[in-house]
Amino acid sequence: MRFIQEEDYNMQIKQEIIKLLAGDDFYNSHKLIRAETTAKHQMQQYIGKRYDLAKVFELVPRDEFIVTILIDMTLYHLYSQTGSSDLSKHRSIRYQDALDWLKDVGNGSIPADLPLITDCIGKAVSEFKIWSARPAENHKW
Repeated sequence: MRFIQEEDYNMQIKQEIIKLLAGDDFYNSHKLIRAETTAKHQMQQYIGKRYDLAKVFELVPRDEFIVTILIDMTLYHLYSQTGSSDLSKHRSIRYQDALDWLKDVGNGSIPADLPLITDCIGKAVSEFKIWSARPAENHKW
């Protein structure tokens, strides 16, 4: 089952444009599925080190903000398949906003209410490792 449902697109894009971009069977079109997959992989690259996206994509109810961002990225990739002259400024701005948010969340400058990556005992995994050098064996002064 796909994370983005067919009715989710109705909030972001008109039916006439949907048919122009991917044909009559928009939701099952190869172009849309490829654009969605690209957007999910892109999201994984930005925030996948910190947040467990497998859990995010399985959450019920789904995080509506993640749905919106993923749709913005998907539609940008779908539009860019048709040629850059067809890409609206509005779509470019929404895509850039999504990328900016992902960058900020990925580097930790803003928090997100998403499940963190955990180890086998359920403790949140951090990017930061703290260690020290072994003490010297020779204590001669």
